[in-house]
Amino acid sequence: MIRVDQISFDFPGPIPALRSIDLAIAPGEAVAVVGANGSGKTTLARCLNGLHIPQRGRVFVDDLPTDDPTLLPQIRQRVGMVLQNPDDQLVATTVAAELAFGLENLALPGDEIQRRVEEALAAFDLQSYRHYPPHHLSGGEKQRVAIAAVVAMRPRYLILDEPTALLDPHGRRQVATLLETLRASYGIATILITQLPAEAARADRLVVLHQGRIHGDAAPRDLFADAARFRDLGLDLPFAPALAKRLALDEHPLDLDALADALASRRAAAPTSEWMPPPPPSSGPSKLRTADLSHIYNAHLPTRHQGISDIDLDVTAGSVVALIGASGSGKTTLAQHFNALLKPSRGSVLLDGVDIWSQAQRQVRQRVGLVFQFPELQLFAETVAADVAFGPDNLGFPRDRIDALVADALAMVGLPPAQFAARAPLSLSGGEKRRAALAGILAMDPEVLVLDEPTAGLDPRGTADLALLCQRLQQQGRTLVLISHDMDLVGRLATHVVVMQQGQIHLQGPARTVLADARFDGLSGLEPPAAVQLSHALKRRGIALSGVPLTLEETAAWLAPLLARQP
Repeated sequence: MIRVDQISFDFPGPIPALRSIDLAIAPGEAVAVVGANGSGKTTLARCLNGLHIPQRGRVFVDDLPTDDPTLLPQIRQRVGMVLQNPDDQLVATTVAAELAFGLENLALPGDEIQRRVEEALAAFDLQSYRHYPPHHLSGGEKQRVAIAAVVAMRPRYLILDEPTALLDPHGRRQVATLLETLRASYGIATILITQLPAEAARADRLVVLHQGRIHGDAAPRDLFADAARFRDLGLDLPFAPALAKRLALDEHPLDLDALADALASRRAAAPTSEWMPPPPPSSGPSKLRTADLSHIYNAHLPTRHQGISDIDLDVTAGSVVALIGASGSGKTTLAQHFNALLKPSRGSVLLDGVDIWSQAQRQVRQRVGLVFQFPELQLFAETVAADVAFGPDNLGFPRDRIDALVADALAMVGLPPAQFAARAPLSLSGGEKRRAALAGILAMDPEVLVLDEPTAGLDPRGTADLALLCQRLQQQGRTLVLISHDMDLVGRLATHVVVMQQGQIHLQGPARTVLADARFDGLSGLEPPAAVQLSHALKRRGIALSGVPLTLEETAAWLAPLLARQP
C-alpha cells in the first residue's frame, strides 16, 4: 500500500503545491486524479515515488519511507511513473533498446528481457518501429513508447501523468485495456492523472485536487452527481452526465450507450418539430495554399521516411481548419511547412499567393505563428514576461508596444501579468506552460496561428478559455490551423476539417459534413465528437432525427423535440 500522511510541499511562490494531504492506495486499485492546472496533481505524483520529498509529512510505499535515500531504488522499482512529456524519459537509440533499458537495470535474465520487449511491442503496435530512433517519432508515438517501457517493468503501482493527452482514440483504448489487464492479471494499482472526464469516469475511485488540497475522494458517479461543485473546482463532467443534467433526466448515465438507452425510454411519441443546424461558413480568399507538397525525412539515410506526400490544401482567410488523423499521420509535418520550419522535398507553400521560400523567413514566421506540441520547446527565458517579449523584441517592435503586447497576450491566455509575469517559465504547470507558449506567439501579432495539440494538459476551464480565445481571434479576421485529437474541440471550433492518413489527405470539407461522414472513423482512426456518436447510438435504437449536432449545446436543442411532451 502507498500511504500518504499529512504531506505538504512548497515551491517558491504564493501558493503551496500541496497542503496536508492524506491518501492511501492499495494494490490493484484504479484511481484517477483530477484537478485544474496548478492544483498539485503532478507534485503529488512525484511525491509517491520519491522524486519529491515533502517538507512536512511522510510517504510510505509498502512501509518503505520515501525520505530514506537508501530505500529509493526499491521504491522506484515498485512505483513506476510515466511523465507528462515523453521526451523527459526516452534515452535509448532505438525503440527496442528503450523498452529493454529499464529491464536491464532490473538485472533480469536476457530471455525474460526479450520476452517482455516483444510483448510490449505487440501490445502498443510498435513492431514496425523496433529499430527506429524514438526522437524521430511523433508526439503520440513517443508517448506510446514511454508507457510501454514503464509497463514492461511490471511495477506494483503505476503512475501515469496525462499519458493519453497526445494519443489518438485507438491509443487511448489500448492504454485503458492494458491498465485493466495489469490490474486483473498482476494486481498492479494504477494512478491515472487526467484532464479527460471520460477517462476519469472509468476509474473505481476519483481523487479531486484543488489548490493543493483534496476536495473529493469517492466513486466517480458520486462526485459527478454534484455538477455545480465540480465546476466550481475548474472541472467538468463527461459528455453523457453533463447532457443528462442539462436535459433534467432522472438517470445519471456515465457513458453514451447508457445515455442513449435513457433517451430512448423517454422519447415522445413523435418529434414536435425539427432542429435545423446552422448554415455552413462562407469561404473567403486563399490565405495558405499547398501544391503537390511532399517531405522526406533523412532522405539519404537508412531511416528514410516519407512524412507527407502530394498534399493539395487551401486554407481560406478567416477560417479555422482542423488537421486531424491518427498519431503519425503527418499532421505536424504538414503544419511545420506553413511557417518555413520545414522545407518541402517537392511542391510549394503559398502565403497570400506568394511562395514562402521566396520571402524572408523571419517575416513569414511573424505572419504565421506556430505553437508547438510540447511548449517546453519554446520556453527558455528567465521570466514569463521576458519569454513572451522575445518574439516582438526580436522583430524590432518599439518598447512601449512590446510591453502592451506582452500584457495583452498574457491576459488573453488567462495568465494575469501580476501573478505570472515574474515567474520562471519552467516552474509553471504543464497547462500553464502551454498558455505561456501561446502568449509568446500572440505577442508577435500573427495573421495565421497554427496550434499543435493546444489543449493537451489543459483543464476544462483552460480548454473552454482557449476555445473562446480562438473564436475571438477568428472574429478579428485571423486564420487558425488546429491540430488536435480532441474531436469535441474540433466540432466546436472548426469551419473545415482535413483528415490525414499515412501522410496524405483522405477526406476534407466543411466541419459538419466531414465529422458526420460515415467513412470518418475508418479514414481518420479517430472517433467523431460525442454529439455525433450519440446521434449514431440513437439511430441504432431506431431514433433518427434530422441534422447532426456537434456540441453539447446543439445536442440539447436537437433532442428537445424528441423529449417534448405531447398534448
